[in-house]
Amino acid sequence: MNGQITRAGPGETVFVPRGAPHTFRVVGDRPSRHLVILTPGGFEGFFAEMAEGQFAIPAQIEQVIEAGARYHMTFTGPPLAAIQAEMEGASA
Repeated sequence: MNGQITRAGPGETVFVPRGAPHTFRVVGDRPSRHLVILTPGGFEGFFAEMAEGQFAIPAQIEQVIEAGARYHMTFTGPPLAAIQAEMEGASA
C-alpha cells in the first residue's frame, strides 16, 4: 500500500484498509492458501465468478476486469512482474 512492500510468510497476517490500492504475489513453488475477510459482504461473488470461469491473469484479464467492475473493483498500475523488474533494475 502506498508503495510499501510487505513480505508475509506462513501464519502471518496482513491488513489492508477498505479502498486501499493493493496487490499480492505468491513467491516460490508452493501454492498459497489464505483466508480473506471482506466487509461489507458481497464481494465474494467476484471470487465465485473467477472460479466458475476459471479465469487466469494475465491470459483472461479482460474477463477479470469486467467481473471486477460488477463488484466495484478496479485494476490499476502495471502487472507485478513489471514492477518487480523495475525495482530489481533500480537496485542493480
